Amino acid sequence: MFRIGVDTGGTFTDAVGQLEDGSWQIVKLPTTAQRPSKAILAAVDQLAPASSVPVEMVHGTTHATNALLTGKLGKVVFVTTEGFRDLLAIGRQDRDDVYALEPSASRPRQPPQRIVEVKERMAADGSVVQKLSATEIRRVVEAVKAKKPEAIAVACLHAYATPLHEKKLGRALRKLGVPVMLSHEVAPEIREYERATTTWADASLAPVVRRALLDLLDGLKAKHHASTLRIMRSDGGTAAVEAAVEHPVTLALSGPAGGLSAALALAQARGDAQIMTLDMGGTSTDVAWLDSALPENRPISVGRIPLLARGLPIHSVGTGGGSLASVDYGGLLQVGPESAGAIPGPACYGRGGKRATVTDAHLLCGRLLPNAFLGGDFPLQTSAAMEAVEKLGRSLNQPAALTAQQILQIASADMERALRQVSLAEGRDPRDAMLYSFGGAGGLHAAWLSERLGMRGVVVPPLAGAFSAFGLLGAPPRRRLTRSVLRDLPNARARKNLFTPYISQLKQELKNEGCAPRSLKVKSIVELRGQGQAGVLSLQDGPKLRERFHALHQKRFGFSRPDRPVELHAISVQVDGTTIAPWEKQKTRKQNAKSWGSGRCWFGTCGQDQETQYFAREAMRPGAVIHGPAIITEYSATTVVPPRWTAALDAWNCLTLLPQS
Repeated sequence: MFRIGVDTGGTFTDAVGQLEDGSWQIVKLPTTAQRPSKAILAAVDQLAPASSVPVEMVHGTTHATNALLTGKLGKVVFVTTEGFRDLLAIGRQDRDDVYALEPSASRPRQPPQRIVEVKERMAADGSVVQKLSATEIRRVVEAVKAKKPEAIAVACLHAYATPLHEKKLGRALRKLGVPVMLSHEVAPEIREYERATTTWADASLAPVVRRALLDLLDGLKAKHHASTLRIMRSDGGTAAVEAAVEHPVTLALSGPAGGLSAALALAQARGDAQIMTLDMGGTSTDVAWLDSALPENRPISVGRIPLLARGLPIHSVGTGGGSLASVDYGGLLQVGPESAGAIPGPACYGRGGKRATVTDAHLLCGRLLPNAFLGGDFPLQTSAAMEAVEKLGRSLNQPAALTAQQILQIASADMERALRQVSLAEGRDPRDAMLYSFGGAGGLHAAWLSERLGMRGVVVPPLAGAFSAFGLLGAPPRRRLTRSVLRDLPNARARKNLFTPYISQLKQELKNEGCAPRSLKVKSIVELRGQGQAGVLSLQDGPKLRERFHALHQKRFGFSRPDRPVELHAISVQVDGTTIAPWEKQKTRKQNAKSWGSGRCWFGTCGQDQETQYFAREAMRPGAVIHGPAIITEYSATTVVPPRWTAALDAWNCLTLLPQS
């Protein structure tokens, strides 16, 4: 089979495939937002033109993310316990911005007329308070049917403890022939609001995501018979398309998770214990802190709606290469979150864009080379960028050069705040970590940000601009399940008994997808908290669990209370299959790289432009060394090496940028 990884972003669709000679080929095409499969299949045609060859595609998609953010969802009827019809509307009373004079709450967009209450009640201990009668079930089914739903979400009170009533409702409602999501299947955990929002999101996404993914699968098989399609999930693993559409809420952060999964696998191969990731694309930047030994999966949120679907700890900011620069009402320059998108894109793309973007600023500062963009196949228009930035500069009464520099400084400051949020704000020291930078624009800012945070250095992986697509091919088939427990921490034998049935269940699911039983790897994870606490810490189950919990609590929060009981809040089981890692370690030979040209570039560390050497990454071999200032171009990305920095191509074909001592 011809293996292809495809990452659909807000601006570009990236596809990576391995050729017969073992080399990798990249295709970057503008995303077709109205029908994402169009750009994907066009990229596949370029990578695998022979229709006789079946394709194995691994796909990371922003379709679920964008649907939740824009509200373009299926028509859902929400079924809940009598007296709780306003559960979604009330939500939590948390305020995202404590000092906002007019705070706006973010709630699921569920019309009240499409909510059905059911007369039933379970207690928190699992006992029946009000029995669900057969007459009531028939009434609920008729009420739901009259509303002509595209999907149904059922979230009854305390169903995580005893799902008896939800199961009865589910059997009856599924006869209507539309997807029915039951909260005890989607998120068997405490916190009724979050369990309800997760179930609602799962049902709302079902009609939308199912159509998009099955459309892609049909288009793939139409030309490449016997092809297969796997989808990246928020937790960094993949699932067959049939399993992915069964619970699409697990795809809420599918796109960004691809890059994190790839970075994690590369960090484990390189031996980097702690890393921060910087994935800067055209629309946004995603950052994360990853511990390569046990990457943390936590409840996620999209559009400020909390979801109990576990995902890698991604923090996003609306700063990307296409982020638009503007002057606010106070007369100050701001960058993003509005983006030029794929159409028209930045002004320098020459597609009709008239407003200045981060990409335009990089071009005017000499950090992007107009004839090297996408290997020279997509030359950038300096005159169009100058016109857009000059127009913005006139609003600020300053020259275009200064305006471009300020755009870059503001964009970098936004990303620096995001990196501080996932490191210092979480009790982690960025000086202990390497910064893994990828995405088309990540290498333009990485050294700048690493220096600001005092990090060890920067790793720019191979095929950096399409690294998420590249890394998808190394993501393992995965299943993960989390269930609330809520009891004092039991001994090792009792914990093993808790995990055993779920391990068997998840192993069977992966076996059904064709994973060899002997290849399956199991991780048993516990979520612990001190007595009286709300927040939890995740640890892999094993010896000296209490001691490890208190040590982690001390490191994260600066204190611990070993004298207080420890509670087992929840258990998680993760089962992984195996896959082929897309990178191989090579021999290195130290050598100076050869420059192909030079020019002047602004680096932000001093007021003047500096003479800068240009290098082509494709011409470099493992062991090649470059002394800054330099600009390293490649088909899908550009990397800036500031003065007093060195860059070396290591055995993993990664550019390692280090400050000179």
